[in-house]
Amino acid sequence: MHKGQERIGYLDGLRGIAILLTAAWHFMGPIYQMHLPYSRAFEWWPGVRYGWAGVNLFFLISGYVIFITLERCSGFVDFILRRWVRLFPAMLVATLILYAARLPMGDAMPGGHAVPGDLVPGLVLLNPFYVRWLGLEAHSLDGAFWSLYVEAAFYVVIGLAFFRIGWARSIALLLILYALSLIVPHIVNHHHIGWARMPTLLFYHAGFQNFGWFASGALFLKARVNSDRGLFWMAVAIGFCSACTTVLPGGMEKSSRAALFVSLALFAAIQHAALLQRALEAKWILWLGFVSYPFYLTHSAIGVGLIAKMGGALPGLPAILLPFLALAIMLAIAWIVAARLEPPIARLLKPLTDRIRRLLGVVPSSQTARASGEPA
Repeated sequence: MHKGQERIGYLDGLRGIAILLTAAWHFMGPIYQMHLPYSRAFEWWPGVRYGWAGVNLFFLISGYVIFITLERCSGFVDFILRRWVRLFPAMLVATLILYAARLPMGDAMPGGHAVPGDLVPGLVLLNPFYVRWLGLEAHSLDGAFWSLYVEAAFYVVIGLAFFRIGWARSIALLLILYALSLIVPHIVNHHHIGWARMPTLLFYHAGFQNFGWFASGALFLKARVNSDRGLFWMAVAIGFCSACTTVLPGGMEKSSRAALFVSLALFAAIQHAALLQRALEAKWILWLGFVSYPFYLTHSAIGVGLIAKMGGALPGLPAILLPFLALAIMLAIAWIVAARLEPPIARLLKPLTDRIRRLLGVVPSSQTARASGEPA
């Protein structure tokens, strides 16, 4: 059992590994080949072609740690306010940076130039599909935002459920939504049920098809806290089902699904392998975990744009240096956001969240968290 509710070092380290995989996919993989001066020259480097699976590692981690946060909170509003203060400062800065960057180099960035409506999805953590459905033309400033929209939907669902029906039924609800997201579109399309197409699209864009990963991560936590081998193998089984049903990126061969199984196996092994835990607590990996959130928000569109611009401005520079230069620049920006900008913005938001709590009569989170193993 983890001592208290402190941050779990090796999970921060795993975030660092996941962010390197994701960066490799965006900077060297085939997804943005039309923007990269070296096209697909490096996609077969180890880890590059399968770096997209780093996002699924993030989902496992989120499912694992979110129950630690939930058990610290007094209720749904308290939980959402805590999540908002955690996520919004970096998202605000990232949104402004991305919008500003698209003015001078939008032609080199995936997605092109931005319009004011594009600020909305990131700032409210809402899939642009819903923003457009409500009548405002908007797109994501960075394609990587898609997973943040899924996480936001997960927070709302799990927050509403946890304080009403407890942890076990909450996980069951995640699995029901996951199963429905797989079954309902098939039924609607197979039987040509026209009236159900729009509700199905609304359902699909919430990202419920990824909720199996969150459920798996949550069960890994409960298995560890309660020393329950049954819950551990249930977590593995649900993770396996999620790996089997996750939609692969376009153009990827079926064998690339193995990357998801490897991610699941790594996460499962870490639960019991002290050697792996210590390896992931190396200082440089923990540092990557520290900057992983702002890096994830900003690296894709700006990093690819930088590679394209540097490739044109420095034709004599060896192509292999371009992605590493972009990586260094984006890591530096991420550190500035994480270390220098997020904390003061979070402090500025505290009076607002305190006022909301008072207005709604919400009890603040206890300073002394409950033990993770205590029933919800």
